[in-house]
Amino acid sequence: MNFYHSNNNDTFYEAININLGNSLKYLFLLLLCSVFTISTYSEAAAQTEKNKSSKTNNVNCTFEQLKDNDLKIGLALSGGAARGLAHIGVIKALEEAGIQVDFISGSSMGALIGAAYASGIPIDTLEKVAVDTDWKTVAKLLIPGFSTSGLIDGKRVKEFLYTLYGDKKIENLPIPYAATAADISTGKLYVINKGSLLEAVRASISIPIVFTPVKHKDIFLVDGGLVNPVPIDVVREMGADYIIAVHVIHAGLPSEEKEYIEIENSDSDREKLSTLENLSRQITEYLNKAKNEADDTKPDEKTEPPKITQISENSLYIAQDVIAQLQIELYKPDLVIEPDTRSINLYEFYRGKDAIEIGYKEAMKVLSTLK
Repeated sequence: MNFYHSNNNDTFYEAININLGNSLKYLFLLLLCSVFTISTYSEAAAQTEKNKSSKTNNVNCTFEQLKDNDLKIGLALSGGAARGLAHIGVIKALEEAGIQVDFISGSSMGALIGAAYASGIPIDTLEKVAVDTDWKTVAKLLIPGFSTSGLIDGKRVKEFLYTLYGDKKIENLPIPYAATAADISTGKLYVINKGSLLEAVRASISIPIVFTPVKHKDIFLVDGGLVNPVPIDVVREMGADYIIAVHVIHAGLPSEEKEYIEIENSDSDREKLSTLENLSRQITEYLNKAKNEADDTKPDEKTEPPKITQISENSLYIAQDVIAQLQIELYKPDLVIEPDTRSINLYEFYRGKDAIEIGYKEAMKVLSTLK
């Protein structure tokens, strides 16, 4: 059977092949990122359970005691990309409540926000920077490069970080600070508590495949959230008496209970798969569906499968949430704040106002329970 009837059809099918090739490349990249993330987090979770101590101070404090200067309070900030902007709202609420933070540890986006606050940048200034960031600014920061080890070389991100931190050294910060990073070859956790603040944050936020790793001696460092999404143990080792863990990698896992189901192949699906004669009809249906979506026809969310980007993001968030919950259970921080940031996607950094408000409201809600 010959599907090629004219030169116009030749051009049409060549266009389809080109688009299909690009789509397959994009699909492969996203699947690779998702598989890498899930496997890395699974291994990290196993190592966390096997190697690390569950020692905790278990300090029970009233709201007034939290404002006591004799009590050293540590803040452990999780990763979460754009969702991590909720940390600004949490810190703002702590300040308004009169709670002074004495130690800060952070992974990924938590490292970025924590570094800014630890370096003495007022929380109002941080909030303004986040709110004033629009999608055009984000697009400029995330322009792809030509490196073989990451889609984005990070030069523009480093320039942005320099406007925040300058040449500050971690050991000279007003608030003791540590960022986490991981060796991409071995998965070993590295705690960066000395040296360039800018380079520490750049290493901690280097999401694999998205950003190029940061070289340190003979190792290459990537996102600290791969092995320690909520660095509770790090801030405890820094000397904190009371630990507040902020976990914004919220996937909204519904329950720990399993549900057993039975899946059968429907008669309609069986009919579609039975003969090659239906191939032409299926192609036509696919092309019509693509045209409808291009014409802004909203698909039925109940029957349409999720998009590739949504699958990739959700895979990352679910894996991160699982290991973060394991860490919280293992290290038992004294107070946990979990802003529900599920409405904010991975790279929606232009939604700073929404993220900050979510973090602020949840922190105030949790602190009110102590009163």
